[in-house]
Amino acid sequence: MKKLFTILTFAVVGFAFAQEEEPKFNVTGSVDAYFRANLTSSNVGSTGDYSAFNNDSGFSLGLANVTLSYEGEKVGFIADLAVGQRADQYNGEGSIVNEAYMYWNVSEKVTLQMGRFNNWMGYEELSAANNFHYSMSHMFTYSARNFNGLVARFDLGNDIGLGLGLMNPVNVIEGNQDSSGAYSIAAGLWKGKTSLSFASSQETSYIDFKTAFDVSESFSVALNAHMADYEENPQAYQPGSGFTSISAYPQIKSSESMSWGMRLEYMMFEDFANDVSVFTPTLTANYTVGALTIKPELRLDTASEDVFTDNDGEAAAGLTAFTLGAVYSF
Repeated sequence: MKKLFTILTFAVVGFAFAQEEEPKFNVTGSVDAYFRANLTSSNVGSTGDYSAFNNDSGFSLGLANVTLSYEGEKVGFIADLAVGQRADQYNGEGSIVNEAYMYWNVSEKVTLQMGRFNNWMGYEELSAANNFHYSMSHMFTYSARNFNGLVARFDLGNDIGLGLGLMNPVNVIEGNQDSSGAYSIAAGLWKGKTSLSFASSQETSYIDFKTAFDVSESFSVALNAHMADYEENPQAYQPGSGFTSISAYPQIKSSESMSWGMRLEYMMFEDFANDVSVFTPTLTANYTVGALTIKPELRLDTASEDVFTDNDGEAAAGLTAFTLGAVYSF
């Protein structure tokens, strides 16, 4: 009997280990919608707001996305499918694939990834469920958007990592459409919550630094500095020849269901509207009810030039807007 019990014990343990090593198929995602009112300009027509997404007044759909992942110990894939206004403006109208890549854990220290990736610079992502603030920063709006290629990630120990990438030119989704056959290169070095990365695509380059720290159990601060130079190869959505963005993200948790956060971004555009600069304090609250997060937000854009529109339809140096976002995650 004792021998039989021992055999059964080993069988159960072995089965448990076998189960843990089996790849796991997961389905996650989110749906979001919002209401927006421009407080210092007309709600009809263009306001001159140069931010990505949720610029339309009234009620609007943001994004519906489903992320499929099949993650094993050695290999797996992640496919993020997205539809809606945010997806159309970010990836191009009609494209439902936001991200899709495979990975191979070559060893405990080396991972290879190949496919399509969103920009890993800064703190913001396409899905509203992954962001504290509902509106997007200027840095997110005008920096690199998509990378398509091969990335190697190295675990150097002591919470230090290194990433190297070879990719198509930035934002080229299907094949390498560059007539010269040029490719992009990228690299990043991180330790804990601090990272420094860059990407060079033809004559366009991006440098990004970010760090975060906890002041207390309920109060945290994140910092981000980003520089872009695309003088030789600007995209349609990129004004001027480059920019520098400096942002601070203080957040405080006032209760289990309520958090408050500020995004303080100072953006300096080069060779655009006389080297215009914009300061954008954005106050956002996150109130959670189960899987639903309600995000009331007040945003003030103040520019050094008259790049916005006031209530009379005249050029103005500022724009104040209120947004109420609702995000359900599953």
